[in-house]
Amino acid sequence: MNNIGIYVMTLGPVQTNVYIAYNKESLECLIVDPSAQGDAIINVIEENKLKPMAILLTHGHFDHIMAVNDLVKRYNIKVYISKHDDEMLSDSHKSGGRSFIGNGYITKADVLLDDGDILNLLGTDIKFIATPGHTKGSGCYYIEDEKLLFSGDTVFREDCGRTDLYGGDNPSIIKSIYEKVLTLPEDVNILPGHMEMTTVGHEKKYNPVAIYVQEHGINR
Repeated sequence: MNNIGIYVMTLGPVQTNVYIAYNKESLECLIVDPSAQGDAIINVIEENKLKPMAILLTHGHFDHIMAVNDLVKRYNIKVYISKHDDEMLSDSHKSGGRSFIGNGYITKADVLLDDGDILNLLGTDIKFIATPGHTKGSGCYYIEDEKLLFSGDTVFREDCGRTDLYGGDNPSIIKSIYEKVLTLPEDVNILPGHMEMTTVGHEKKYNPVAIYVQEHGINR
């Protein structure tokens, strides 16, 4: 349908992608994983006369949440995250902020999501797909009508998220990617938490998880 536009900003200490998705007619927008530099994110919103409606978090790691409080203070909008990662938002050790950059970023969510929950934002349906593995509550936001998937750190271009941090589990991320992401239509665009955009079709061919499962199957 192409009713949704996307601004991409790569911000913060580990170069995290921040997505500002907006309805081209109403200019309502949402922010996916506001990693850092809240003033820079606010500048893009203000310069383009956008109307923030929500913050969507794919998971609770520090590098995806450091600008949440700035945006909530400015726009009084709700924060969404999986119910399984809510604990990370108030614990800077679990979120990794304390150990990685010596600073604890603490925030809170307003809406806790279950697998399959549908959010009606920007005039369309956005489906939360639980994809545990990178963290217990990692998830993707899928806009079927627009063929867009915000994948966080579950899947990258020809790669996947690490599983050696709090809540990570390698068998779970393999299953999540193969059964939840690679089963989507091949022309769905994947907007990951790091690195460049990809597509489901590309990852079905070249992602190491797809290759591994084809050779070894999935441990159930």
